[in-house]
Amino acid sequence: MASNAPEHAAVGVDDRELEEIVAAFVEAQSHMNSAEERTHHLFDSPRASEVVRLKDKASAYHKIHGWMTPAEARARIDLWKDQAETQGAQRKNSDKVVLSFFDKTGAWSRPWEEAGYQVYRFDIQDNPETGDVNLFGAEFFGDWFGDFDGLDIYAILAACPCTDFAVSGARHFAAKDADGRTVASVQLVHQTLRAIEYFKPSIWAIENPVGRIEKLGGLPQWRLAFDPYHVGDTYTKKTLLWGRFNADLPVAPVEPTEGSKMHSKYGGSSLATKNARSVTPEGFAYAFFMANNAIDHPKMAVSAKYDRLCSRLLGEAVEFGLSPYEIGGLVDDFYYMDLNDEGAEDTLRMELTARGAKLASYSEASGQFAMWL
Repeated sequence: MASNAPEHAAVGVDDRELEEIVAAFVEAQSHMNSAEERTHHLFDSPRASEVVRLKDKASAYHKIHGWMTPAEARARIDLWKDQAETQGAQRKNSDKVVLSFFDKTGAWSRPWEEAGYQVYRFDIQDNPETGDVNLFGAEFFGDWFGDFDGLDIYAILAACPCTDFAVSGARHFAAKDADGRTVASVQLVHQTLRAIEYFKPSIWAIENPVGRIEKLGGLPQWRLAFDPYHVGDTYTKKTLLWGRFNADLPVAPVEPTEGSKMHSKYGGSSLATKNARSVTPEGFAYAFFMANNAIDHPKMAVSAKYDRLCSRLLGEAVEFGLSPYEIGGLVDDFYYMDLNDEGAEDTLRMELTARGAKLASYSEASGQFAMWL
């Protein structure tokens, strides 16, 4: 029997059509990422050094310190929460937007909201018109949200429905492939990737349990693997994240005394139990924020925004004190209008050299020689 979940509104395609849809999307994505057509590096697979298994960090901590008590983990998460709230009080993030898809609870995006980012949540269960990812497109975002007034879309977070992907439901795959449920879920992933390509955020992440979403969704290799007990919750649920983000999250490892509680406590196929199983762990949400927010990681933020330019050069500009606004003023026309990366980098080098020369002259006069290299 087909599911009545809202993400499965479209049914009626068979297994052959599913394969054709997946193949066509992967082919189009490959063409878009070819050297001749590439205008960004959004979907590059992570380097080996960028792939993180949070279990390794949690195990290293446990080996030295033992498990945190739940109270100790709670205190650490509260520190992360305090840092988000401090950023919100400083009002330095109000010009940045975070889009959160399939976000009924708001748990994953809550730290960003507390930090002062403009957070827009989309979930069809809350609003069938503005929450339906299948409706997304340039006209949709322009008509409903005025393209967010031209503000920087800093991050896109997506907890895509996992019912038709997770290996825990593998015994139902054949039926779902045949009646169209799988392809409906695949189309949601593809729509999410189209939105990411449209906005080109510095940070993007798709979350799902271990399963077949990577193959069917046309995703790059996963970047992060974690269980909730690595970040303060006392249960296991191996989860993967794909995207462009810093996977080196801080940890708050506790003993997984509840084991895999998802189906023992939230079993069943009702929409309510599916929602309960899909709630983002609070510790993970704040750990992800800590590793990826723009204030704490300015080099990462600017290098991702201008991902065709030399990341070392951009990092030097940040170290030298240029603000993202100043960097944008120097390179935006070259980068976006002319697609002239060499011109953008030359202009940035000239600015740094000029500023460095002034600094050297001032330092010599004060008896403290320093030269910009």
